Amino acid sequence: MSRRLLLLLVLCAFPGLAHAPGRLFADKPFVIARPEVSYALFGEFVTGSEHFVMSLEHATRFATPVELLVPHQQDLRDHRPAWAVVAAGLPAPSAAELAALPAPLPPGMGAIVDLNDVTPRPALFESVMRRFFWTSEPLAVVFPEGKSELWVWCPAKTRGKFGIGYGIEEGGGYMEAFSDWSFYAY
Repeated sequence: MSRRLLLLLVLCAFPGLAHAPGRLFADKPFVIARPEVSYALFGEFVTGSEHFVMSLEHATRFATPVELLVPHQQDLRDHRPAWAVVAAGLPAPSAAELAALPAPLPPGMGAIVDLNDVTPRPALFESVMRRFFWTSEPLAVVFPEGKSELWVWCPAKTRGKFGIGYGIEEGGGYMEAFSDWSFYAY
């Protein structure tokens, strides 16, 4: 039995045991409808100037990891998108982080910022879909009660694909990923 057929059989047998997949577009915020579920969201910097926004709302304070991924390909070695969680109740970012943000912080908002600038650059083998990525490494973030936004932008204005992982609890479905498979399968 081929590996692809075996993977397809496993995916069909356990359709609820996955990150909820999604595709990000810079011109339309992505709503994380179920913040208790983990998400694997993918987008692409076409010009390098895009600013991707994901919005979510928690009923109580909630801690979960966030991680940014870039396909481990030679032509993307300098592609280092950054991310931030923006919400009321978060600390004020440093002057350098504030200067790097893609937009001014709304009044009363703070931010947790990851400029994805660790050297040497960590790598990750994602064993389910069998992909190799550069990673910002997971950072546990305490999301405050209420509305939050996750921002992704590229300070160096480089172009290329990226993914952002949010959450722990599996609850999506692998079958949803097949609708945009050509985009996710680097």
